[in-house]
Amino acid sequence: MAQRDRGFALLLVLWTMVLLALLAAQVTGAGRAETQVAGALRSGAQLREAADGAVYETIWHMLDGEGDYWAPGAATRILDEPGGKVDVTILDQRGKFDINQSPPVELAALFALVGADTSTAKQLGEAVSEWRTQLPPGSNDQSNVSAYRMQGRVWGPGGNEFQRLDELLLVAGMTPALYAASKPYLTLALEQGPWLSYAPPMVQAALARAKREAGVSIDNADVRGPVVLRIIARAHGADGGAFTRNVLMRLDGSLSGPAWKYRILDWAIGPDA
Repeated sequence: MAQRDRGFALLLVLWTMVLLALLAAQVTGAGRAETQVAGALRSGAQLREAADGAVYETIWHMLDGEGDYWAPGAATRILDEPGGKVDVTILDQRGKFDINQSPPVELAALFALVGADTSTAKQLGEAVSEWRTQLPPGSNDQSNVSAYRMQGRVWGPGGNEFQRLDELLLVAGMTPALYAASKPYLTLALEQGPWLSYAPPMVQAALARAKREAGVSIDNADVRGPVVLRIIARAHGADGGAFTRNVLMRLDGSLSGPAWKYRILDWAIGPDA
């Protein structure tokens, strides 16, 4: 009887040791997982700070009128920031259509060239113009807004300029596919037509189509106007992590007055923002 009790007690001790070992392994594993998560969060924050710091360093160099000026369109620059190495690319946007300024016929020509049928492209060009057009003082015309409501859309034309490119997705007739196809040729705050010397082939083709179909005149760019740029800063960590800051900005020219040196138009994450 005593021997059997001793065997049972030994079995309990062994099971207890096994349970304690499993519990210790679980606690250790959870601690390692939490450490890894904390490390990833810290690394991500450092990469974000590195990319943001590189953006501001780039802006500083672009405001420099002396020998340390960084010209847009140059080769990618590699910066050593505290949080990691950052590749910076400056893309000139002056060869694109300003969605707040371009006539509907030019936008329609672009939409047609990137995939919309002629009728849809024309309607969409007009819808973009309606969206950004302010109503006369005292006007209570809400027909456009009502039309959007009838389509089940939450938003309707507000009579204000677009603040972001992706607001085009709110415009009646715009689809994600068409927006993605036309986005590389659109910009904000340029306040004039595309500069032909910077315009990619698709923009030049759209201008030629608008001129051919509607007799649109293509004015020469006013070099005193603002310069719109996109800064893409890609931060890389030693652990293989990465973070990309995508900034649309403008440097104000003499036509825009002395109030601003530069303006941030969009502050986004990712290479395709």
